[in-house]
Amino acid sequence: MKLRSALLVSTALAGLVGLMPTSTALAAPVRYEAETAPATCSGTIDTNHSGYSGTGFCNGSNAVGAAAQFTVNAAAAGTATVGVRYASGTTAARSADVLVNGARATTTSFAGTGAWSTWTTKVLTVSVNAGSNTIRLSPTTADGLPNIDYLDFEVGGSGTTGTGLPSDPNLQYYGRWNRSNTSYYSMGWAGGYVDARFTGTSIGVRQRNAIDLFYSIDGGALRWRRNVSGNVTLATGLSNTSHTVRIGYRERAGSYNGDPVFGGLILPSGTQTAPVTRARNIVEFIGDSITVGQPNADRPFSAYGWLTGEALGAGHTQVAEGGACLVSQNCVGMMDFFRRSTSRSTTDDWNFSTYQANAVVINLGTNDVGHSVTGPQFQQGYIVMLERVRRAYPGAQIFALQTFRNRYVTETRNAVAARTSAGDTKVRFVETTGWINTSTDMVDSVHPSDAGHRKIAQRLAPIVSPYLPAAAKVASDWANEHGSDR
Repeated sequence: MKLRSALLVSTALAGLVGLMPTSTALAAPVRYEAETAPATCSGTIDTNHSGYSGTGFCNGSNAVGAAAQFTVNAAAAGTATVGVRYASGTTAARSADVLVNGARATTTSFAGTGAWSTWTTKVLTVSVNAGSNTIRLSPTTADGLPNIDYLDFEVGGSGTTGTGLPSDPNLQYYGRWNRSNTSYYSMGWAGGYVDARFTGTSIGVRQRNAIDLFYSIDGGALRWRRNVSGNVTLATGLSNTSHTVRIGYRERAGSYNGDPVFGGLILPSGTQTAPVTRARNIVEFIGDSITVGQPNADRPFSAYGWLTGEALGAGHTQVAEGGACLVSQNCVGMMDFFRRSTSRSTTDDWNFSTYQANAVVINLGTNDVGHSVTGPQFQQGYIVMLERVRRAYPGAQIFALQTFRNRYVTETRNAVAARTSAGDTKVRFVETTGWINTSTDMVDSVHPSDAGHRKIAQRLAPIVSPYLPAAAKVASDWANEHGSDR
């Protein structure tokens, strides 16, 4: 596939950063073979799988940081389009940091190609300096990289990137987004959001039907626009410099049928988006109404999952819905629906190569009692859940929370023990006894208040942070800033 053609079909992929000018002539891409110096390979140069270019390909060691690095030359500083040709005979995606001149530009994911002799091109964009630059693909898990054949490199581009449209590769999506409608990307589950950087004195967003949306400008407090549709202005009178914006939506569930879609940014004339750094770590929270943050008014960003993710400096999402169970017994059973883009999907349609979670926190079991799920059923279902999460995220740390109402505690603990005995060393049970007071930290007998959610986050973040690169200091700083609700 030619690089320019590959770029056109890849603009809906998550995890891409960079700004591509809208009217710059293209030079032909320059190819850098993985087996040719000054490229380096933390592994071996092999020839045992057909279809590669040049005289071989990089077969990296299966280890964190076992990288393939290319030294490229840019005629001028700007945004480069990078096409990485690779093959992966595994079914699980392989995650890698993309470092430019030693600094992480983004984290990307290489999906399986079906066979080691089946090659494809992953296209992304990065900012480069004039002259010599290094582009390093560094795996974030012990699975290592796929086999890397070559890197195509060119500065500049054509097309419509940088405009703030949903497919703009500068936008960073967190959570499960359905991109089948190119005009409006639809948020699945709860806690999804979009981060962007832009220039200009105002910012708006295109909506379809009515929705409650929240937003933040330049890292400020999150604010609401309730029951809005069409073109929505978020801010005016900004300085004519670079700004950031975060946009998210209230979840569609129960009696609330809002339209949580993102139709792109509304930018001032003559301005454009710019690269925004993607979070190094992604934490996924799987649960029910407690994980959503119901019934509190400022959900999802007042819920423990959102607060914990922010405390860790991580990207985050809440794959959760009110009334959800673990077991699919007259209930939205997350052991099955976890594999879907939304609770309304009728098939296992979510593509886990879209992003790879570094940590998964599961809080399930509160609702199964009401659906007559027995202890043995629950335990076996939890084992299946843990197995499925592991297949989806091979390198993730998995945390199984004791429910705050102490339901199925023994069964949850036993399921974790079963997976540990089976050789999974990255799954652990989290005891939550004493984290919140049911009489003072809940709005009813089940759901934590905003203060209760803060207490949970203050307990949970220090448990997760040691297992995430560079998260411990961020969590400590967050705790110092927010104080204690104990």
